[in-house]
Amino acid sequence: MIDNKKDQRYKVGKKFFIYAPPFKGIRSKSTGEYISRRLQRITPPFRDAKAWQCSVYYFWWEFLRRHEGYHDCCIRGGKGKYKKLYADFGNIHEHDDFWKWWAQKVDDEFYSDLRRGERLFSEPPAGKIELAERSLNNDSNDVLTINIPLEVRTPFLVKQFRKLLKDHEQQVQEVRKVSKAKYPVSSSVRLSSLYQALRVWDIEQEYRKTKKKYEKCDLAGIYVNEILTISDPDGEFKTMRLTIEKAKREGHEEYINHIVQEVRRRKSQSYTRYLTAAENYIRNVGEGNFPSQKK
Repeated sequence: MIDNKKDQRYKVGKKFFIYAPPFKGIRSKSTGEYISRRLQRITPPFRDAKAWQCSVYYFWWEFLRRHEGYHDCCIRGGKGKYKKLYADFGNIHEHDDFWKWWAQKVDDEFYSDLRRGERLFSEPPAGKIELAERSLNNDSNDVLTINIPLEVRTPFLVKQFRKLLKDHEQQVQEVRKVSKAKYPVSSSVRLSSLYQALRVWDIEQEYRKTKKKYEKCDLAGIYVNEILTISDPDGEFKTMRLTIEKAKREGHEEYINHIVQEVRRRKSQSYTRYLTAAENYIRNVGEGNFPSQKK
């Protein structure tokens, strides 16, 4: 058995997240690029997004702030239907600074070394590399039990160990993609889609009674195909691809009203899809489940 002092050498690794956590975003003075390789691979959800807004956990916080029931729970100091969720997420309306919430120290004997964001979303410590009994019969898919011939030199052992992981790559990937965090991310959704749904929700709250859906679609900046394929019933041409501007420019005024109505219909439908998605995200985030659209 390994004693406690020597056992400190067999570390379990750093805290990690399956999905990229929020970063402050340090940039290189020479290139202007983010130093973090993980940030370099992430497509920003919107123009001029801060580094820490390029994380699903940031949007988790934003959508929870729009949950009416949880807002009431915060006002009541954590009492009511959402008190268990409140015990973990705290008063997210206490201030508007995401970083203050994410990095807040949590008074908990089991998580004294973790900030709030780490406590909620980081993976638990990985299993230790340790000696196994010869009679051990481990059937877990999370573990590979191997015998190491001690007479083999270390460089060759490392090479063989990497080859072993490569040979079991599928099993390794299957285990690593399953989150064991206290609050795992429930599905993979583009950050840009989360941002668009959030923006639609906010616009809906502001202009619910004063603007039509296609107008709110424009305010939200949702892209909609405004090209309409026109078929000629008289047989002069088979089809034409027209926008409102092109129809005006080429003298096809008879099609303008039809194009306008069709484009508005598309915008209304697109806006409704994002609004429905936002409603589902907000409902489910109140159950500790994000980003999910399941009813």
